[in-house]
Amino acid sequence: MSVGQEFWIVAVGCLSKEPSLVSKGQGASSQSEKDGLLAELRRQSSLMGDKEGPQKLDVPDGEGSLVFGSFDTLIKLTDDLAKFDSSVDGIVHRLERQTLELDPKAEFKVNSQRQEKPFLDYLKTWQWDEAKYPKTRSIADNLTLLMSVVNKLDEEARNKTAQYNEFKTQKGNMSKKDGANLAGKDLIDVLTPDVVKCTGGPDDDFIMNEHVTTVPVIIPRGQEEDFLQFYESTDQYVAPMSARKFDGMDDKDGNSLWRVVMFRSAVDAFKKACREKRFLVKDFEYSEEAYKKLQVQRAQLEESVKRQHELVRGLYQAAWSDAMVAWMHIKAMRVFVESVLRFGMPPSFASFVLCPKANSIAGARKALSSILGKQAGTFSADNKNDSRGDDEKDGDEFFPYVSLSLTPFTCVREK
Repeated sequence: MSVGQEFWIVAVGCLSKEPSLVSKGQGASSQSEKDGLLAELRRQSSLMGDKEGPQKLDVPDGEGSLVFGSFDTLIKLTDDLAKFDSSVDGIVHRLERQTLELDPKAEFKVNSQRQEKPFLDYLKTWQWDEAKYPKTRSIADNLTLLMSVVNKLDEEARNKTAQYNEFKTQKGNMSKKDGANLAGKDLIDVLTPDVVKCTGGPDDDFIMNEHVTTVPVIIPRGQEEDFLQFYESTDQYVAPMSARKFDGMDDKDGNSLWRVVMFRSAVDAFKKACREKRFLVKDFEYSEEAYKKLQVQRAQLEESVKRQHELVRGLYQAAWSDAMVAWMHIKAMRVFVESVLRFGMPPSFASFVLCPKANSIAGARKALSSILGKQAGTFSADNKNDSRGDDEKDGDEFFPYVSLSLTPFTCVREK
């Protein structure tokens, strides 16, 4: 399915009852009536956004309908459900975006009632999850439980994201900075054991002991001669003729890397004099052991980041699935509440999900009004408690049937 593809969930009251069920007090809508409405909808080309066209959405009605309490409770539920619908919408799409940031080719599947299905298959075969949201429990209580679960999912995803980002930051701070010039690089990645001469003799690149140290200096392009004439005069304890260039390490800006040997007591004066001349002294003491330790730390951190990546990716996909299941149950609750308010008691309505063609939205609304509006007209004289779906508020066009919208995916996918 395409990104931004919108589905409509629509519902209309049913006129007839199954006589055998009415006699038992069940009040279930006639299945044949629902089938007839579905057949009519499928004959409308503007409603055939995919090859299968409109599908039934099995929102509970009749004896097996949802429990809500009083009429005043229904009125309150319309506002609560609209608010929570919007909230879960945002969470679902944030999880979608986060999942794709980790895995641009991620597949989104819904795991519900011990079955895993692609979203379209889940939508077309949707059923109320009695185990998670028992119909004997009130809609308000089920909604409270649902939102508690979704908010915990969202909080856990945020916490895991923060942990993962912390690992990535640590990795970034410890990673080799290949793109930087000499001034921005960590010299531990430049002056490595394979390029530094270190045999323990007086001709080593780095001479380090209790009293003597070796200081690296970055010299700007064209200033090497100036540096050679200058550095010995910075302090009496700077070793004469100790300046040595590391060949092959000039950066793209022409800066070169040198080292100077001196007594440790001369370092501060040497740094101060170099700053005044715009020569950059780097704080660095060469250690083969420190280099090897860093490589081990980097490897361990790389492995930790990989593990966190897989953990967070799996968590996002599971959280997205659970949030989508919760969202669909909110949609079903809204269909039920708004159908009861509009078409009356006992709950008896037919609900469908469809994906209209993007270039024939007006035609799709016209077809729905023709089929479902004719059906709904029977209820208008008897029931004045019209409830408007999220497509029908704030001055928008009013439809003679319950109408909600659903846009499962909003992020562009990598092909």
